[in-house]
Amino acid sequence: MRIAICDDEEQERLNIKALVKRYAPELSIVLFPSADELLAAAKTTFFPLIFLDIEMDDTNGFDAAEELMSGSSQPLIVFVTKSTEYTIRGYDVAFHYLVKPLNEEKFYEVLKRALRLIIPQYFSFSSNGELYRIPVQEILYFESRNYMLFIHTQQQIYKTRLSLKEVEPQLSSANFLRIHASFLINLHHVVRITKDDVEMQNHQLIKISRNRKKEVIAAFTKFARENI
Repeated sequence: MRIAICDDEEQERLNIKALVKRYAPELSIVLFPSADELLAAAKTTFFPLIFLDIEMDDTNGFDAAEELMSGSSQPLIVFVTKSTEYTIRGYDVAFHYLVKPLNEEKFYEVLKRALRLIIPQYFSFSSNGELYRIPVQEILYFESRNYMLFIHTQQQIYKTRLSLKEVEPQLSSANFLRIHASFLINLHHVVRITKDDVEMQNHQLIKISRNRKKEVIAAFTKFARENI
C-alpha cells in the first residue's frame, strides 16, 4: 500500500517517514515537498493515508485537504503542524491532528488506528451455512474453480461462493495481487517467482497468466524491495 507525506521541510518529511517505517516497514511511502505536487499525483494515484503539513507556500494544507476529500475516494488525512491554532478547523477534514515536534507514542497510536481502518485485518465469508472470520495474514491465496472460491491457508482450505471479482477490491491494500484469471495471491507468502510460476510458502506452484507476467514481476520486485 502506498501512502503520502507532504511537508515543505525536507527534514520533517524524513522524520515522519522514519517513524512510519519503524512501525510499518511494509508500506510504500511517497514524499512531496508541496501540496501542489501532492494534488497533481493524487489525480492518478490514490493515497489512502496522507500526512499533511498545514503551513506551506503556495497551496496550504487545508485547501489541499478539501480538494482531496472532494473526490469519490476519500483518504485519511493526518495534519502534522507546528501550531495548535488550527486544531478545530483541522478536524473538519482530517482523521487526526498532530503537533510538531512529534510524540512517538502518540504518532504510533494514530498510525495504528489509521491502518486498522485502511488495511483489512480479517476476511469474512460463509461456507456450508457457517460464518467464518479468518486473519487476512493467514491467507496464502484464493483460487476460483468450478464457480466456487477456494481460500488456501497453511492450515486448511475453505470453500465459498464468492467470486474473485468481489474479493480483489477488498484486499488490494493488503498486498494481494491477481496473477491469473483464477488466482489472487498474498505477496507476503510468496517464496519465489520463476519465468512462468509463483511458488507459495506451502510449495504450491501457481501459473502466471502470460499477459500479466510483467505486472506480476514488477509488483513483486517492488514489494520485496520495500520489505527487506
